[in-house]
Amino acid sequence: MNVNGLYIDDEIIEFVYRHLDFKDKINFAKTTKDISYKYKNRVRCEIFNYINYDYKLFYECLNRFKYTLEEQSELIEKSLNITMVHNVKGKYVDLRFIFEVCYYLKKYHPKNNFYKNAYEKKNIANREYWREPPLLLHLLPTTGLDVLQLMIKDIYNSISFNRFETMLNIESKMILVPLKRDFKPILWKTNDEKWLYLIRE
Repeated sequence: MNVNGLYIDDEIIEFVYRHLDFKDKINFAKTTKDISYKYKNRVRCEIFNYINYDYKLFYECLNRFKYTLEEQSELIEKSLNITMVHNVKGKYVDLRFIFEVCYYLKKYHPKNNFYKNAYEKKNIANREYWREPPLLLHLLPTTGLDVLQLMIKDIYNSISFNRFETMLNIESKMILVPLKRDFKPILWKTNDEKWLYLIRE
């Protein structure tokens, strides 16, 4: 690849890219026209590596880039591969990624139940993590799928005209415990060094 008049082997450029952190990848993709053409979309699609794994970088992607309808559907699908988070009271569902997807998509589809098709495609109630129900799920006379639907419905209905008002609404929802500011986890499966609450704008 030609980089400002110098030829650099594509394998070297690829090696450099793979060893950059997210923000450096963004800057790297802006260095030349050829690099931008090859890597700009790859940086944008890093979101699929971060979902259910790195909350902060997932949030940054959603707030920096736009995604196609097909990519939005994929985000919905992947967000349903939820992980568990533990505190002294038991196990909870990590809802942060589903929340961010809902918050992002409601701007574009304010009247759509955009998770409905994903529910119909996935037999969530029979997944491994529902066989040992997290706290709250076993307290309700419904399947894991029904409870997750209730959680997403409450998230969706909590979304207001800004994040501040949205977070206030979340605090009033009993079932959305893992999204509240007083939730104190002791073990989680994401890449966070310390637990990150929903990011405030």
